[in-house]
Amino acid sequence: MAWKPGHALQNGRYVIEKVLGSGGFGITYLAKDNRGHSVAIKTLTPKARSPREFAEQKQAFLNEAECLAQCTHPSIVRVAEVVPDDSSCYLVMEYVEGTDLATLVETKGALPEWEALFYIHQIGDAIGLVHDRGFLHRDIKPLNIIVRKNRSDAVLIDFGFAHSFSQDRVEVHPEYGSRGFAPLEQYDLRSRRGAYSDVYSLAATLYALLTTEVPASATSRDRARMKDATDPLVPPQELNPHISDRVNAAILKGLALDPEHRPQSVKQWLYLLGTGTDADRAFMPPELLSGVDSSPTPPASAVGMDYSTLRDRLAAGEWQAADRETEALMVRVCGREADGKINIQDLKNFPCRDLRTIDKLWREYSDNRFGFSVQRQIWKAVEKNYEAFSDRVGWRQGQSWLPYGKLTFDSSAPEGHLPSWGRRGRFWPTLAAKIRDCSL
Repeated sequence: MAWKPGHALQNGRYVIEKVLGSGGFGITYLAKDNRGHSVAIKTLTPKARSPREFAEQKQAFLNEAECLAQCTHPSIVRVAEVVPDDSSCYLVMEYVEGTDLATLVETKGALPEWEALFYIHQIGDAIGLVHDRGFLHRDIKPLNIIVRKNRSDAVLIDFGFAHSFSQDRVEVHPEYGSRGFAPLEQYDLRSRRGAYSDVYSLAATLYALLTTEVPASATSRDRARMKDATDPLVPPQELNPHISDRVNAAILKGLALDPEHRPQSVKQWLYLLGTGTDADRAFMPPELLSGVDSSPTPPASAVGMDYSTLRDRLAAGEWQAADRETEALMVRVCGREADGKINIQDLKNFPCRDLRTIDKLWREYSDNRFGFSVQRQIWKAVEKNYEAFSDRVGWRQGQSWLPYGKLTFDSSAPEGHLPSWGRRGRFWPTLAAKIRDCSL
């Protein structure tokens, strides 16, 4: 059960006054300590205290406390103590009285550029410290930034999704994204990680402060890209003509879909905004300073995979070589080179960006005859009957399963015949579900 007003903790050291807010697994209360000072106490919701969820959510609380303990900054909420016990877990934090930026924009409308930059610079400076300490915040958005009452200090709260990271390494992080504010890589369990992820969220936050609109989500933009459709992201200056050219360009660079096309640190991005220092310029890639990166955009990958060989094989009509390269790529994307194969769990966690890229390359060079999305349409048409599906795509003839060497590796093959990875029967339903979840 949720705590009621008057509920006492630690033998009366803290007394609950009211609920401040709640999310999927956490609930935050306003409380008074035994000296009469207001504090915020965050604890697990009743759902998160269930035996099935408790261990994982308790560890998330401890991770949040560790991050806050190492990141002392005027624009980061302070944690007083963490209390892990057998039945619950809670953080006692500074109570930041004020208004969150989401409410401020809802009330006042779009902020003047100078005011928005004032808040963003404070939060950017704080996030730079968080990164220096080896953490990503992963949930920067207007709702998690409070402007103190009667002051102009902005404070970043809610480190519940913070996670340690090593710049540019492929790491496993819990999938999480606040729609419109989260970068593409946060929707993949296994992906390259870096400070550029929080840069995206900072840019999205500034976009919202200056336009009152949440930018188009990274996932919808990626789907449009894979279909060669127009990017649904509306430049902020089109929504608010008072935004300067420099700030408009900096926001768009911060919101680049692919991490390598964004500023690689908060300092770089603040320099683009005009709030950084000249010392930061030395670390800026030339394409960011010049305005446009004219280099070809490589196929998208969450883990930095090189798809040029697959593209070349398909372009040359080397269908069997492309089929073998597809399997090898899937193994490498999952980090299973030592095993030489992937398992069901790997497939469930396969990055959507990489699955979309493989599918797009196959469709592009086969005139939409081959590809995972083509196979899924056939799977739906036969009502998810694997034998009927295999008959349609030509993996089975006369109720006999064809060995790999008997498959047809040319453009005359039945629609959906390639890539053949899914012919491993026990994998196909999982692969089909993953294709659906990735909106192919």
